Amino acid sequence: MKNRTVSIWISVCVLLIPVTALSAAKCYWDSGLLQFSGGAVQQALCLTPDIDANGVVREFEKGLPPTLDELVGREFDFSPEAVEGYVAAYGLRAKELGGALNLRVSRARGKSAIFFVLHDSGGPDFGIRTFSPDIDVSPHINNMRQFGRRWHVIIDRSGNSTTLIDFFQPLRSTYFEAHDDGAKAKGRFLHVGLIQPIRTNAGDAVETHKVMIPQPAYTDAQYRRLAQVYVAASSRAGRWLIPAYAAQLNRYGNAPVSLGGPKGFDLAVWGNALRDVYREIYSGH
Repeated sequence: MKNRTVSIWISVCVLLIPVTALSAAKCYWDSGLLQFSGGAVQQALCLTPDIDANGVVREFEKGLPPTLDELVGREFDFSPEAVEGYVAAYGLRAKELGGALNLRVSRARGKSAIFFVLHDSGGPDFGIRTFSPDIDVSPHINNMRQFGRRWHVIIDRSGNSTTLIDFFQPLRSTYFEAHDDGAKAKGRFLHVGLIQPIRTNAGDAVETHKVMIPQPAYTDAQYRRLAQVYVAASSRAGRWLIPAYAAQLNRYGNAPVSLGGPKGFDLAVWGNALRDVYREIYSGH
């Protein structure tokens, strides 16, 4: 493992970069650098605002959770052999993690992918029916092939995942990447979908089509597998990737902000899952 002067799990107090909701909202796209303004942490704050159950962007985070704040944008910590050893030790397979670990990630105009974009599946749609008690284990609900090839990787509610398109292959999955300057950045974004069924409140289904999501919005198993996929992608990129929410990128692309999600995503819970996976790789088990 490469030398580091800090250990992310023993720090009691972590100094967060003081990015306010106002300054986060001022991020803009730099078409020359093919990234948003500011450092990696500020970009992450710009791209991971709170998204409610209807997919609406509500407010920006004041700071990233400690593990993400410590890692995002920095050189990747572990050797390829350490990551491969972890994958083998935990019975994981490359086809669950975005493809072969020895391949680089996609590129745009010679620049490596740096954004790790999170989506929700927006389905299956229960309509006005209540969620069935087996939504986390049902083969029908968690069928990872039912949504087509919208993303590089998809993760079901049991924590299983599969690669739909290798991280090596450039992919557009948001409005931002399909229009104007964003279209030139195809390959700078890696996309991961999280299965999340939805339903409509029967009381106002006709008037507002209000969307409802399960509670919790995502399972612990999904957060853990997402952390493992993030590690695999960052290993291939050689740098800890910048998290981004599809709804926010759609917003930059002038699309309805209710599209993409991930609705109800808890960045702190994911940060804790990432901390656990980091520790496991570091300790070798």
